Amino acid sequence: MTRKTQIYVGLNIALGIALVAGCLASEGLTRHSGEYLVYCLLACVSSVMKVRLPGITGTISANFLFILISVALFTLAETVMLASLACVVQCLWRPKSRPRLVQLSFNVAVLALSSGASYRLAHLFAGTQAAHLSVLLAVAVAFYFTSDTLLISGVLSLVQRKPLLGIWQQCYLWSFPYYLAGAAIAGLVLSAKRSSGLAASLSVLPLMALAFVFYRMCVDRSQKQSVIAAS
Repeated sequence: MTRKTQIYVGLNIALGIALVAGCLASEGLTRHSGEYLVYCLLACVSSVMKVRLPGITGTISANFLFILISVALFTLAETVMLASLACVVQCLWRPKSRPRLVQLSFNVAVLALSSGASYRLAHLFAGTQAAHLSVLLAVAVAFYFTSDTLLISGVLSLVQRKPLLGIWQQCYLWSFPYYLAGAAIAGLVLSAKRSSGLAASLSVLPLMALAFVFYRMCVDRSQKQSVIAAS
């Protein structure tokens, strides 16, 4: 790992630790609602639904759906903690190779920073009124996707010594429609919750499973086509 890479990784980890520590301090001994705990559990379960990205060792999981829902329903601290916990599960659940502590710390820090920043920006643009739900989700998913993927691409760019935008476009840009589908499903979940309650909103979640299966099939097909083209 080069000096620049060490500084980049260390800075992100330090910022992530500071954010998570601040969130934990602000929450203190607060009793979280049963609804929040349900979404935390669902975020962890969805974290095992992973798609391996071609050309890199990273994965994309379905947990971002619940991060978006958390942005709309809960506090900044709760959103950051949910995202961090989901990332730990994603990294440790049946990895291709066991992640080192620095890798785990960096991934958690990136997700914490991305979820925290998207929360602030989404609420800044959309406010807190229910009528602005679509704006909130649109801003949240756009910034969450951009922040998360660019921070990861940054370390890949330094390690592989390739242009940042080239790495980003090759590895992540084409996955944006998957995130948009997740944001649309998050909107349906939130709308169903407001009209019929938590139980009814959970009935929408199978749509996310279908989107995940379709996306994984597209990735597998793309990888097979690449192998055939290279042979």
